[in-house]
Amino acid sequence: MAAPTAAATDLQAEIAWTAPTRAAVWGGALEFAPREGALLALVRRSSGATRATFLVQKAITPERGDLEHDKWGNVSLTAKYWNRAVDIARRQDGLVGLCVLHTHPGGSGPPVWSVTDDSTDKDLGECFLGVGLLPPGAPLLSLVASRGALRGRAIRWSQVDGKSVFDPIHRVRTIAADAFEAQRTIDHPRAEGEDVPEFADRSIRVFGREGQRQLADLHIVVAGNGGVGSIVADHIARWGVGAVSLWDPDVITDVNINRSSVYTFDDARARRHKAPVLAAALRTFALQRDIRVRHSDRDLRRSSELPRLLDADIILSLVDDPRPRHFLNRLSYAHFIPVIDGGSVIASTAEDDPHCEHGVVENGAVRINTVGPGHACLWCSGHLDSMKLSKAFRTVEDRAADRHRGYVEGLGPEHAPSVMPMNSLTSALVELRLQDLIFILSRRAVTELYYDMIPGTLAEVPRHRDPRCRHCNPFEGQGDNADMPFADL
Repeated sequence: MAAPTAAATDLQAEIAWTAPTRAAVWGGALEFAPREGALLALVRRSSGATRATFLVQKAITPERGDLEHDKWGNVSLTAKYWNRAVDIARRQDGLVGLCVLHTHPGGSGPPVWSVTDDSTDKDLGECFLGVGLLPPGAPLLSLVASRGALRGRAIRWSQVDGKSVFDPIHRVRTIAADAFEAQRTIDHPRAEGEDVPEFADRSIRVFGREGQRQLADLHIVVAGNGGVGSIVADHIARWGVGAVSLWDPDVITDVNINRSSVYTFDDARARRHKAPVLAAALRTFALQRDIRVRHSDRDLRRSSELPRLLDADIILSLVDDPRPRHFLNRLSYAHFIPVIDGGSVIASTAEDDPHCEHGVVENGAVRINTVGPGHACLWCSGHLDSMKLSKAFRTVEDRAADRHRGYVEGLGPEHAPSVMPMNSLTSALVELRLQDLIFILSRRAVTELYYDMIPGTLAEVPRHRDPRCRHCNPFEGQGDNADMPFADL
């Protein structure tokens, strides 16, 4: 279980939920209009390095007698409803709290906390956290929604002052199979959109000024900074993404130069790490001149790296090793962070002979998968399995012995054929999927894209979630409660 890395007041508070949960909680409460509505839901915490995300899930639908309305239509929740919700929360595995959402259905703009709301939330903190109806550390969330906007606050109990403390919710992230939506609330420190640079003119003419602000508000992780990852990072920085985090433990070698972006032979001679070199380059040409770039040359599966990963809005998985791919697959479901996983392969007669004069390409393909709630995971789709994962755990000595005996599938990318056109195509398809999710272009769920190099065809491959899959279903929405396959445990 990941521990918060900073005091609660130092973290930006956000909520994340899936589109079905949003419809059940927010939409369910609005069904009482024109009266106020209310609904309780379970909530778990996801602790990043700079933000605390509250994962809202599993609406606890009110039953007869759970809600009371006065003659003006104002709503209150009965003790019966609260006690039933507490019992349900305590029966869950791990640390689970409660979220209460009530509506002010009369308007469409940002709702205003009433004096009654403030008093009620102070009492909730004292009752559930001060007295201890919820276990220590369990999240308690209060949301108020109109038809078109939402705001919220996380309630904490100060043992020092003996009173409730409110941390405002700054952003709301909704994860759907066909879209990713991140909206600032009125309580965000920069609730008003920033100015858009005029040199973004050609981008503005595609998605408008507000679309450019959306990009500037996003934090994208690029995991794997080799041939495809370096190109993708280059492009999204030029696109106007406001924060980019890079992960890659490898150093630059001379064979990287002809199939990557940014890297030079000077970098290879100095054996510089990919991530810091790429990070420095992004700062020089990023469209968002105050772009926030972080990098790490450590294995992203180390427990110390997890909080920074959990600050991401979307993760682009461009790794060539099934171990980090497995790690990110689980993270996506556990913490409600969409992952776009991409890769390419070429099979040639020259693959095992660097002195071959004439190589014949036998086949080649690009695969792009969207992973996370609403989609089949990489195990469901067959792109991860126990054999691939076990091969990745071979020791260096074992791999050398296998190579001495002849080529063995799955040994790794050391001599994998690769050319710039395939890397460029892979990066373009990853970026187009990212664009589709952010701006909701196709309005349909696309789990897998497959490009076949020989006939030159691009197809959507239907992939379906396996309800028995033990790699996605048990972890969905678990947040800090989820067991992660760390490399240092």
